[in-house]
Amino acid sequence: MKKMKIALIGAGSVSFALGALQDIVLSPRLRNEAELEIALMDISEENVNRTYRYAKEMFDSFSHPASIWQTTNLEQALQGADFAIVAIEVDRYFYWSQDFHIPRRYGSKQIYGENGGPGSMFHTLRNLGPMLEIARTMEKVCPDAWFINYTNPEAKLVAAISKLTSIKIVGLCHGLDMGIHQLCEFLERKPEEIGIEGGGLNHFGFFTKIWDKKTGEDLYPLFREKEGKANRLAQFDHIGLSRAMYHIYGYYPYPGTNHSGEYVSYADDFYAGLSLQYRYNPIREQLWKEGSRTPDFVYAASGSSLDKGLFDSVQSQESWVKQAYTFDKEKVSPSNEYAIPIIEAIFFDDEVQINSVNLPNNSAIRGLPDDMVVETQAFVNGQGITLKPMTVDLPTAVIGTIHIQGTIHKLLLEAFVEKSKTKLLQAILLDPSAPTYYQACAMIDEMCELQKDILPALEWV
Repeated sequence: MKKMKIALIGAGSVSFALGALQDIVLSPRLRNEAELEIALMDISEENVNRTYRYAKEMFDSFSHPASIWQTTNLEQALQGADFAIVAIEVDRYFYWSQDFHIPRRYGSKQIYGENGGPGSMFHTLRNLGPMLEIARTMEKVCPDAWFINYTNPEAKLVAAISKLTSIKIVGLCHGLDMGIHQLCEFLERKPEEIGIEGGGLNHFGFFTKIWDKKTGEDLYPLFREKEGKANRLAQFDHIGLSRAMYHIYGYYPYPGTNHSGEYVSYADDFYAGLSLQYRYNPIREQLWKEGSRTPDFVYAASGSSLDKGLFDSVQSQESWVKQAYTFDKEKVSPSNEYAIPIIEAIFFDDEVQINSVNLPNNSAIRGLPDDMVVETQAFVNGQGITLKPMTVDLPTAVIGTIHIQGTIHKLLLEAFVEKSKTKLLQAILLDPSAPTYYQACAMIDEMCELQKDILPALEWV
């Protein structure tokens, strides 16, 4: 059997690391047709040891022959790797709460602050240094390996690695699949019954075609009819903006309000969760001071503190992590992510189609620059990953919105390389949720001071 080495970088990640390990252990081909080595790497020894214990228990329970080991040494983990699956964040909710609140304090209308808006730009600059360290280490010890990225902001980071290194990188996200499930709710169909064409920017994509796989029937007329009859307030916080965008642009977007809304100026008319995200009481709390708490991240009402009685206990982050790492063989199931299917297709030279990947455009989406990272369907085989060209053009207004973000990506890369607050300012002022000039300058100074231990050192130049 041919040897394969997979390195999981950021192996302390609860969702992506455990999901990837479950997909590996459930794969007959990786079990029976490869001599598999799995290196688990994280900068936190405690976290990587926790994942290692879980992985060993799971692989032993399946009598899986893979060799698994853990380390905090990046170069050691990547040495001779064929694939690196990367999902990294440092103090995610602590810094994200700053990304969310500080720009809004200075007048930005951003609604989420993760992948779009001024907050996402600081998120990018924080993660870009570690991402480049991973890629440049790969250039040194495994130059032919694939860098499979789950780290956000997806498009911005994949664009930077593509431009600044020689490493083959692909960004993965399940947002398009979330959109498929929304389509199916309206159409009252199962996901396996419909075909789609869709794409755009990560977290800002549109379905240009929907059809019945069995008959080939165009399902957009039926979707139009069903959407028109649907309760106008149903799941409003999640898809209210999506439905408005469908009315505006003529195609249904994905993945949902909180993500798609990061790229437009009118999203806060539709996102009730805005008033809940990282909620705190400024009369009683001064956030991010020594000894203060990180405000709770509220993603949706279902299953959160909003469903509880006044004195019911709410599951903490610590108890959620403990529960995730409590092994139960009966609960091991596919993650429905794409990393392992891509690895199998490349390694065994299978031909498969993937619903969505993030790669440089290369004419797959007309109207967008070839070097801009876009998201759409792709073919994968032993030669690598190739975007499937979209056959229907995205609306001019959508193309224009994505163009703005592509320019922001370039400016952020220049800000990082040149260590320039001025280039960062240019990027922020381009954004649809930008504050005023004076507010933007003050915001940049405050964020750079708040996050100085983790941001690159930027200067006004």
